Amino acid sequence: MTSNSAYITVAQGAGYRSSDEVIVLQQLSDGGIESIRAEEVVDLAAPGVERFFVMVADSTYRLIVDGLKLEWPRASLSGGTIRKLALKDDTFEVVQELELVPDRVLGEDEFVTLQGAGTERFKTRPVAQTVTVFYGEEAFILAKGKYTTEQLIDRFQVEAGYLLDLIENGKLVELKPGEHLEVKNGMRFTSHPPRGQSS
Repeated sequence: MTSNSAYITVAQGAGYRSSDEVIVLQQLSDGGIESIRAEEVVDLAAPGVERFFVMVADSTYRLIVDGLKLEWPRASLSGGTIRKLALKDDTFEVVQELELVPDRVLGEDEFVTLQGAGTERFKTRPVAQTVTVFYGEEAFILAKGKYTTEQLIDRFQVEAGYLLDLIENGKLVELKPGEHLEVKNGMRFTSHPPRGQSS
């Protein structure tokens, strides 16, 4: 190998020693990700081989995104990471495809596990600009994003002095003053008077 050669061992190029237990993943030109041997030498001058992931790990987990088979050396990863692995920018969102329940949108910082039987499947789609949420039985269409408790109270026209609650898994979660909440489709809210007062 001459000094001007474009060939390199990826793991060593990333600063790892040959004795380190690392996983080297290469992203292919079609977006797929696959493992290569840590000691494998690649030609960095060849088109489509410039994106690699090198991590300390001893195994990989498989997932499918938009029909592409990917590998990842962590048992869980976030919606934002899946989106980036799918080579999509933040105008797209990640949807986990489920069999027995409706598909669900993964938040950027929401983690999903890749462990267990079967291969987890995901798809990306353009982010909707609005979401529909409910205060009591009334539907409200809001621009997608984060809202403070006070902004939601104002939007829902909550009775003066009342406190706002998010209904989550059948339980009421009181939203604190100044709290920021990312609204998602189907969220349900209600309100209650301050403690010690009757409704």
